[in-house]
Amino acid sequence: MSARTEAGFTLVESMLFLAITGLLVMGILVGSGAAITQQRYRDSVNSLKSFIQDQYSDVTNVTNSRNNQWQCDAGGNVTEASGADAQARGTSNCVLLGRYITVNDNGTMLSGANVIGYRAAGAETAASDVVEPQENYTLQISPLDQEEQELRWGSQVVQPESSTPLNFSMLVLRSPLSGSIITFAATGIQAPEALLMTENVSTQHDLCVDADLNLLAGQRLAVRVAAYATNQAAISIPPESEGVCD
Repeated sequence: MSARTEAGFTLVESMLFLAITGLLVMGILVGSGAAITQQRYRDSVNSLKSFIQDQYSDVTNVTNSRNNQWQCDAGGNVTEASGADAQARGTSNCVLLGRYITVNDNGTMLSGANVIGYRAAGAETAASDVVEPQENYTLQISPLDQEEQELRWGSQVVQPESSTPLNFSMLVLRSPLSGSIITFAATGIQAPEALLMTENVSTQHDLCVDADLNLLAGQRLAVRVAAYATNQAAISIPPESEGVCD
């Protein structure tokens, strides 16, 4: 009578299998975690780019949502009104000139608002699209159609080659003379009138994005506002090879 044998794994073989399987699973989890982290970071960069691009769209395709219960004075101030003080839309001496965009002191909050312009009575037409709003208009921020957006995934806008938060201001105007789009931009939170006086239309600005995310691979990215920006295409993300932020 022959002896019966049973196929199976020894204890050592089973332990080796479990150990190797565990290492493989760990590698997959670490790799997928890094990929998710990188995708979240890129999503925060793209959200910043999209927010700024949308402001150009709002300037080109003007939306005035105010009703007939508001008024605009000679200082460009828009306030609620009633009775004889109320002005029907399109009947005041104020015009929508563009959008005002800021990044707050912590570099984490984006905001956008309409810019109202009041033209001085009897002012002579200026020689250029830039000088016209500088010399002949009083600018104010409208309390209507304002928006805020927090940068995603704990990211923040920082200065190039630094982790220092970058607060930033942009003024995107549609010229009352030619209809051309002009961009004024500067570091710091500056009022629309102050941005107008800088004539800072020929300077390129790189808004670097930092993130409090583990396992972030590669160099940090930036959103670039090109010099003489006139439309959405002037807002871009430079390639990592430029090393803008690191």
